[in-house]
Amino acid sequence: MARRITGADRVIMARFTAQWPDARCVLAYARHESMAVVASVPVPGTSPAAASLWELAARHLPSSTANETDTYGRWLLGAGWSMSVMPPAGGLVVYGEPWTLDVARSAVLKEPAYGAEGVHVGRVTFGSPEVMERAAALLG
Repeated sequence: MARRITGADRVIMARFTAQWPDARCVLAYARHESMAVVASVPVPGTSPAAASLWELAARHLPSSTANETDTYGRWLLGAGWSMSVMPPAGGLVVYGEPWTLDVARSAVLKEPAYGAEGVHVGRVTFGSPEVMERAAALLG
C-alpha cells in the first residue's frame, strides 16, 4: 500500500502536457511541512502517460544522470512551484479543501530549492466531489 499524506493547504492546479502531443493531466502543487507536493489529479479517461509524473520527468532529463532522485525531484518541483509564481490562466486554486496524496516517490534534495527540502510525488484526490469535478473540467 502506498504511503499517504493528508492536508488542507492551498493547492494550485492546471492542465499540464504529460506527453506530446496530446496526453494531458491535471498537475497539482501544494506544500506539506518542509516538502512540496507535486501530483496528478486522477481524471477518468486520461491517458496512462499522465499517470506517472516520475516517468514524465525521466522523459525530459538525461538517462545518465548521476543522482536520479535529486534530478527528477528538482525538475518536478520546478514544474509545480512555477504555478505558484505565475498562476496559470484557466487554472484552479483551492484553499482549505482536504486532500489525500498517495505518494509514489519522495525525493529529499541535496540542497533545498524553491523553499522546500524536497518533493512528494504521486496522485492527489480531494474529499469534495465538487473540487474533483472542477479539477477534471481543466481538461475539458
